[in-house]
Amino acid sequence: MQVSLNDYYVLQGKFHQPQIYVYPAMPYVELSTAAFESMHRLRNVMNPVAPITADQLPAVPFFNAAQVFASNIQAVSFQNGSGIRFLTEYAQYYAPVNNHELVYHFQGFTNDGEYYIIAILPITAPVLAETTDAGAVIPAGGITYPDINDSNADFQGYYASITDLLNTTSPEAFTPSIDQLDALIQSMWVAP
Repeated sequence: MQVSLNDYYVLQGKFHQPQIYVYPAMPYVELSTAAFESMHRLRNVMNPVAPITADQLPAVPFFNAAQVFASNIQAVSFQNGSGIRFLTEYAQYYAPVNNHELVYHFQGFTNDGEYYIIAILPITAPVLAETTDAGAVIPAGGITYPDINDSNADFQGYYASITDLLNTTSPEAFTPSIDQLDALIQSMWVAP
């Protein structure tokens, strides 16, 4: 099942449309090795014994791109389940982090393990450029994207700095606020 929030969502015209997907977990695992990998990663981070790192997080199984960073990682429960949320951007290259492509990403399971939930919700941050355009203005406090033509460009350092910046930005400074999106997830009840 797919739930579209387009008419009710504050942000329009972003790269990703606001969507919540609900899959029967076992049939999806049998259908897709990417789903198996994401669900396996999700189970591993649901009860962490150490801080969660970006490389441990689940990805969207049907995206043909990888997460370039992950910030604001936190467990979130909903009425009959739980999962993990984080902010990220998906790309096939070292992409500049920007408000056009930034998403609040949630993945979780119902308590009985029957359903697997993926939420992709656009979000913006006041410290990010609006687009990936070379001339896009970097707001005060933002971080300049390295020159892609520079063979010594430190993309990992850039993503680490972006992660730190977004982790220290107030949840209420985002649009919609991280707290509002957490409340949306927390309100869910998933049933057949």
